[in-house]
Amino acid sequence: MTNEYQCLIIDDDKVARKVISHYVEITASLNLIEAFDNALEGQKYLLKNPVDILFLDIEMPNMTGIELLQSLPEIPETILTTSHQDFAIPAFELQVSDYLVKPIQYDRFSKAINKVSKKLDLLRVKEEYIANNHDDLFVKVNNRMVKIRFDDIDYIEALSDYVLIFVKDKQLIVYSTLKAVSSKLRGERFMRIHRSYIVNLKKIDAIEDNSVLISNKFIPISKSYRNSFFEKINRL
Repeated sequence: MTNEYQCLIIDDDKVARKVISHYVEITASLNLIEAFDNALEGQKYLLKNPVDILFLDIEMPNMTGIELLQSLPEIPETILTTSHQDFAIPAFELQVSDYLVKPIQYDRFSKAINKVSKKLDLLRVKEEYIANNHDDLFVKVNNRMVKIRFDDIDYIEALSDYVLIFVKDKQLIVYSTLKAVSSKLRGERFMRIHRSYIVNLKKIDAIEDNSVLISNKFIPISKSYRNSFFEKINRL
């Protein structure tokens, strides 16, 4: 499956914006989210919105492309576009991805995209690896992303269209499904023991009849999960 990358164009040259927009449109892996004709408007956008690839003109009134990059706390993968080649040294000092001289031909544009895509693809693989091997979980609680350590989770309960995550002495309300939360949990410590419950096996204080005791709460083990639960408990 080909990754799709979100692109932004900042160029005061109307013809150049049109050409780059067309090239982005005919390149399957790219999606144009916005195009600006000046660096100040582009700067406002970039300070609030992340992008994967930035096509940036160097010579613009009020603020140059180089000045724009210098003003950003985080610089996206940037492909500079210009009519002159004498900006190459300061551009590469800012670690831009490539440098295209106008008029831009599609074969040269394509080479630049292939170069950037390989870098971004590797970055995504790295991020996915970290996500699959980390020791914590990020969930949205009251419009904030909250980090929860796996070791701190006692159990998770599904209620209608949200779930309750019980962490130590508190509970977090997360608008999600139990299935969605379950897909983010890693390791052998978590197990679904009921259609409405996922438990941290390491937090079980006792097993009584068809229930487990965690933090003074008895949680039922449904019949459909019973055999697999006891098999797993016996292996621990």
